Amino acid sequence: MKRVTSAERTSSRNSILHSFLTGILVLAIWLSAAPQTFAAAPLTAKEADEVFASLSSGKRVEAEEMSYRKPEEPTVYLTFDDGPSAFTPQVLDVLKEEEVRATFFVLGEQAEARPHVVKRIVEEGHAIGNHSYNHVYKELYSNFGAYWEQLQRTEQILFDATGVRTPLVRAPGGTAGNFDAFYFYLLNRGGYSVFDWTIDSEDARKAGATAEDIAHTVAQGPFRHEVTVLMHDGPGHEQTLKALPKIIKLFKDQGYRFAPLSTEVKPAQFGVSKAKWQRGTSWSAFQQQLQAVEEHRPVWAAAGSVAEEAGAGSEVKPAPETALASGGIAAGGPDQLRLQTDYTTVDFRRDGFLFREERFIVPLRELVQPLGAEVVWEPGARTAVVRYGSSRTEYDLANCELRVYREQPQWDPSGHEAVTVIPLPEMELREGSLYVPLRSALELLGAQIVAYEPETDGHPATVRATFRQGLPLELGRLWAAAAKRSVPV
Repeated sequence: MKRVTSAERTSSRNSILHSFLTGILVLAIWLSAAPQTFAAAPLTAKEADEVFASLSSGKRVEAEEMSYRKPEEPTVYLTFDDGPSAFTPQVLDVLKEEEVRATFFVLGEQAEARPHVVKRIVEEGHAIGNHSYNHVYKELYSNFGAYWEQLQRTEQILFDATGVRTPLVRAPGGTAGNFDAFYFYLLNRGGYSVFDWTIDSEDARKAGATAEDIAHTVAQGPFRHEVTVLMHDGPGHEQTLKALPKIIKLFKDQGYRFAPLSTEVKPAQFGVSKAKWQRGTSWSAFQQQLQAVEEHRPVWAAAGSVAEEAGAGSEVKPAPETALASGGIAAGGPDQLRLQTDYTTVDFRRDGFLFREERFIVPLRELVQPLGAEVVWEPGARTAVVRYGSSRTEYDLANCELRVYREQPQWDPSGHEAVTVIPLPEMELREGSLYVPLRSALELLGAQIVAYEPETDGHPATVRATFRQGLPLELGRLWAAAAKRSVPV
């Protein structure tokens, strides 16, 4: 038997370590190019039986493994339910003045009545969530099918008004006593994130509560590292509006940062408790419900990252110079980067891109011009305007935000362009070049990342992307013009 020398063992260990690190890098890049959920594989008949048995016993089953990010600083998520109402614009005015972003869980019937307010919520960088269509408990909690129908109806209303398809959900009245294990499982399986709260302002629980009462209740805490505050902006909540500046000051004084909810935030959730409603789920009903949520899953891929990005901003107007201030390429990043598309190749030098927090950050002009887009820098506004086919996007460095323009929906006769505003703190001006995340810039042009090949000896790290199932550039432009809208970001 051949003896293995110490040098050979060391070489073998190094080879295994190299393969392991390469695999980790591949996984990191893939995750940075996809929503932060891991799609569950279709259930086998045996798995479906096991899941049904567990759910019937009241035991929760997680349909997917979720990936969350814990903020470094104490963070508060202000949330408002039951709007939009006549008071919501005033709530938005306060948040704008205080430079705070929040989350609005809206009702479909209210959104139908005030689509312009829903549109403003999204435009001003707040997250939007689904709070059912009519808030009628007896309908929502009679069976999951009724709840699902309202959820889908509201989702479409919000999408029509804003262009955003949101996965954020809050149950009217909260999940405690209303949701059972089936509700949690099926919504998770359908790609939704369900949020309860950690502090109830009691602005809807106590009749006649004054602004002082509401602010005092919130001040009782508990003040955890991440805090989700329940408030309401529906009809009859003038006192909540009056209490809002005091509540914001309370958290600012305690050193909290404000952020909207997103799928990267670990949801505050109440556990499964004794149901308030008499209902049961048969095996056949479960099969039908499971099929419905499975059929809905592809909409998240079609919707892209708009819903997540719209709720991913941390603070209003972060300092652009500090967005990527440390410079250089993160340890473990490749030396060379190549973008390979259906019809062209773009190479970036070692000093011509950044690899930060599992993302590639590249010069905007060097990326999009070879792909056929036009870039114009407006120095006074510190904004780069990108035109591609019928789409127009503004990278606003001064405010670290992305503005995506599209034709106004038919319900709004104003004639102005519709705009979606997305926080983009990663952008930075370096030596006269504006650097932006590779993935979002590609998606804006209608491309989708489909593969990543790690760097090897003599070959650069390669990101492969396809444009609308491989359509040539000119056909892609014609498609965009015919669609009369900008592609999703």
